[in-house]
Amino acid sequence: MTDIEMIKRLKSDLTTYMKAKDMEKLNVVRAILNEITIRDMKNITITDEEVLKVLRGEIKKRKESIESFEKGGRKDLVEKEENEVKVIEQYLPAEMSDEKLFNKVKAVADASGDKSFGAVMKAVIAAVNGAADGKRISVAVKKVLENNEKT
Repeated sequence: MTDIEMIKRLKSDLTTYMKAKDMEKLNVVRAILNEITIRDMKNITITDEEVLKVLRGEIKKRKESIESFEKGGRKDLVEKEENEVKVIEQYLPAEMSDEKLFNKVKAVADASGDKSFGAVMKAVIAAVNGAADGKRISVAVKKVLENNEKT
């Protein structure tokens, strides 16, 4: 496994949480590192982008759990999952504002020869580099492409 800065930070925080006996944060970081190790064992090249995918995937799992727990009336578990999301979010880059995202999508779409949704989406995801989640990017790409069709 390569020693990317993000992985170094996760391992360092793992040690810190162990020493502090902060089990909630410790378990979250262990789950992230475990998921990265699994991908490494599957011969998936571990890059910054791959680590970001793992982080987003872990957040997505927890948000789905939150929905289920809310429907089941389990406030205690909702709170636990929300706290875990906050722990994971500290490893993600700062979120890009909607305006910046829209401008980035517009610039990528204008520069792209292929105006199809998939092509623009892929280019924007690469350009944004983790500063916005897929849902926000998808909404912005649809909006920009619709505006381009009208003109």
